[in-house]
Amino acid sequence: MRHALAIAVLVLSGVLLLLGLGQRTFLAGPAEISLPVDTQSEAAFAVVDGAEFAKLPGQANVVVQGADAFVATAMTRDVDAWLEPFPHAELTVDQRQERLLTALIPGAPVDAPPAGSASEPTDAAAGLDPRGSDLWLDSRYIDGVGDAASETETETLRVPVSIAVDQSVLIATNGTDPIPSELTLVWAQDRSTPWAGPLLAAGGLLAVVGAVLYLLAIDHDRRGLGPRRGRRGPLQGLRNAFARPNGRNRRASAPVDSGAATAPRGDRMSATRHDRSSNDRGGARAMRIGRRARRAIPVLGIATVLGLTGCSAEYWPQVGPKQVEETPTAQPSSIAPVPVTEAQLHRIVEQISAAANRGDDELDAAALEERFVDDALAQRTANYQIRSAVPDYAVVPPRITDEELDYALVQSTESWPRTAFITVASESGKTDADAAADGTADGSEDASAAEDEAASGADAAEQQTSPSLALILTQQSPQENFEVSRVIALRGGISMPQAAPAEDGTALLSNDIETLVLPPGQVGDAYAALLQNGTEAPEADLFDLESDTLLENYGRARAAAAQQQSDDKDQTMKYSATARQGDTPAVALSTGAGGALVATTVIDEQIVDAAGGRFKPQAQGAITALSGLEGEQERLVQQVAHQMLFFVPSKSDGAKIELLGVTSELVGVSN
Repeated sequence: MRHALAIAVLVLSGVLLLLGLGQRTFLAGPAEISLPVDTQSEAAFAVVDGAEFAKLPGQANVVVQGADAFVATAMTRDVDAWLEPFPHAELTVDQRQERLLTALIPGAPVDAPPAGSASEPTDAAAGLDPRGSDLWLDSRYIDGVGDAASETETETLRVPVSIAVDQSVLIATNGTDPIPSELTLVWAQDRSTPWAGPLLAAGGLLAVVGAVLYLLAIDHDRRGLGPRRGRRGPLQGLRNAFARPNGRNRRASAPVDSGAATAPRGDRMSATRHDRSSNDRGGARAMRIGRRARRAIPVLGIATVLGLTGCSAEYWPQVGPKQVEETPTAQPSSIAPVPVTEAQLHRIVEQISAAANRGDDELDAAALEERFVDDALAQRTANYQIRSAVPDYAVVPPRITDEELDYALVQSTESWPRTAFITVASESGKTDADAAADGTADGSEDASAAEDEAASGADAAEQQTSPSLALILTQQSPQENFEVSRVIALRGGISMPQAAPAEDGTALLSNDIETLVLPPGQVGDAYAALLQNGTEAPEADLFDLESDTLLENYGRARAAAAQQQSDDKDQTMKYSATARQGDTPAVALSTGAGGALVATTVIDEQIVDAAGGRFKPQAQGAITALSGLEGEQERLVQQVAHQMLFFVPSKSDGAKIELLGVTSELVGVSN
């Protein structure tokens, strides 16, 4: 019976060990499920909807190989809009047969951009490089440009995919070549075996127990042969480990040597004392061995368990609540989504800052064209042109940094154009040499030259060297990136109006909305009337002019100051000023808390006319740099563009329009 029990325990331990090892070897499933793309299409793009990745278990991956291989994730609506003009392949998963199906989608004709727009129609035949688009939430690619192209032909790009059902994956190369021929969708399987550890631990422990039981069974059989004097079995200590030691009983039951009975009394007494001493030493030794054996057996079992627990966590059941990775879900259809995430907005600002800094360093307007348009581009282009010819020109635009401030508004929309408003920090655009030159100026500049350049916006007392900047960003179409249409320096000491969080989005307001103190499309015209006619104009009642210094330095006030200087010198030149709203439409964004931010541009024209007299305006310096005109002119018209930001409250607030910021620059001269 003892042998049968020991063998049963050993067999059970073997079964448990076999099952535990099998969990990690022959019983384990495949490490991953791979579905290669079988298509001979010449399409330059392939798209996989997020729902397709959920059809098979495991961590989804997109694996591509080859030069220029590109993989991006984005919202499905953005991917579809970006791909609309181009033929592309849609990949779907056949769960039953575990294969990929390919459907070829022809490109749809794209409507021409509206008249006057700077956008150009997308040429589907020419393709479009997907790298660098602002639509992508994340993108990775293999750069196969130049000498590295041959090395990247065998390079593999593996992109883990964890996206929501309303997101998709775009796969391409450079936008013109076909999609990579080595394209596979891979689902890495969960290789954790939580029962392998317990099975191996139980099997190892039972193996120890079975071995001990088997040895005890053998020992029991040997003891069944009967007592033999002087017998020394190999399991003597093990038997004593499970028997209660009792020296007297052992001595009482000890066999009597017949030879000792016939010996003389003295010898018998001596032999008895010797036997007792030997029995005492033997009993003590047996007790010590028994205690060691009792301690050794559990220690051996514990050592086995601890050895097995050294396996990784995937061998063991996880204690506690299971952590489930949250997958972003689609927003309700009744709510327009915010199309730009915080990470996207940060990446956009970084690229805008990089483009602006390249242009500022090299005075090269071409470096701006990928990210600047309209009044923002015109301002810096004119400034670069002047500074290239007049190195000591006083007006140096502040450098745009990628340090975002805590104020941003993003239009909630699924369509295009898309608009965003963001504030960033700036740095002084002047070098140490420029600052030293400004500090050592002796003020002896010729009066006529100063008058000619008076409208350049170089009012050193008012111009901040590194103000906070407000950027107006617009994305005209899915195939274009966000571009800066206006850069506005915020006034020092002002407080931006309360606004909804950027992640909640905002609304782009119509320029003729009637709920505000003044429709956004009329704000620029109203302020232009103040510049041209002064604060006596009826429009002055609409604006908070208490801290407005722009009216003191431009428009009618500047022309009057120049006229006074001319009259004091008995010159016959006539100075005047006109103002109008610029051609770039105003942008109005709701703050979400009442009122709106309105960005617009006002063109301030400073006119100097010889009026038939012998004194004539001089074309030199910045005027010559912009217009090419030199020397005396009968008439000069200098155009200063004021990029302006207003807070226009709602009618119910009873408040006035506040000027939050302005950037002024001489942008044109004519005669």
